[in-house]
Amino acid sequence: MARRKIKDLNPVSTCKANGVYSRFDEYFNLLMNAVKVVSAQGEEAINYETETFLKRGLFENGAMGYDKLTKQWYYVYGQGLNKFGNPTSLIFVTANGKTFERKAYYENEEDGAYKVDALPINMSMSQLIKATTDFMTNCEVAMKQNLEACKTPYIVVCKDEKLRLSFETALQQKVLGQACIVVSEDLGDGLKAVDIGVTYLVDKFAEARDTERDTLLNKLGILTANTDKKERVQSAEVNASLGQASDYIYMLIDNFNKQCDSYGLPFKMTFNGSMEEIYLQDVDGDGDIDVNDIEKGQQIQ
Repeated sequence: MARRKIKDLNPVSTCKANGVYSRFDEYFNLLMNAVKVVSAQGEEAINYETETFLKRGLFENGAMGYDKLTKQWYYVYGQGLNKFGNPTSLIFVTANGKTFERKAYYENEEDGAYKVDALPINMSMSQLIKATTDFMTNCEVAMKQNLEACKTPYIVVCKDEKLRLSFETALQQKVLGQACIVVSEDLGDGLKAVDIGVTYLVDKFAEARDTERDTLLNKLGILTANTDKKERVQSAEVNASLGQASDYIYMLIDNFNKQCDSYGLPFKMTFNGSMEEIYLQDVDGDGDIDVNDIEKGQQIQ
């Protein structure tokens, strides 16, 4: 008898019972790839295992802990409150469940222990992503249901049971593609159609889903095209999207780096997307970064 591991008995799946695929992991991976953490000295890449553990903890739990004695990152939970509302002690937890407690530090100390928050206010990026992907899932469920409802069969009412066979024969000819069906006058008078048609709304649900998707991508530092707009997109609209995309992703980067600088932690977070290379270059040197610089930069190249 072949042996099977317990984890294989119920494999992980992102496809729900309604047959719709959850896209949470897809967009969470985009966020994981949108930033990278390097060493503060020389900006050299750190160990992949450490970087993945750090970023996942920051984005899922909203905070990670760093202990200068062990020089390691941990999951972190705070206890007690100081006069600023921050924890007075920290419980560090490894991924395999080992825990220990340290006094919380908020100044640069050689043996300090620190809680590093992903955002200034207690919130996790995974909650933001999940709210959007749940809405997208609901839209896709509605699309699937509406598409199935549009397949409702055609219903007719037969006034005379004796004419039922003739009706079925005529309908069969229609199914087979008969271009013209000739029936008797009695058969035509005995026919009453029942309209049970369903309004086709798949395109509306898809538009709502894609709008929320594009907003989420902008928050992850990924610009999207406004394909729903029929006329030319104005440069002011593009600049607004640029501002939204850069502000959201740099909210994470700046908050992490500010804490590392204040606590003396040897790490730095940087943007890992293409937005800076393509869009955020001040080509004309006027101090303003906008979409016009993109065209100028392309002309120079």
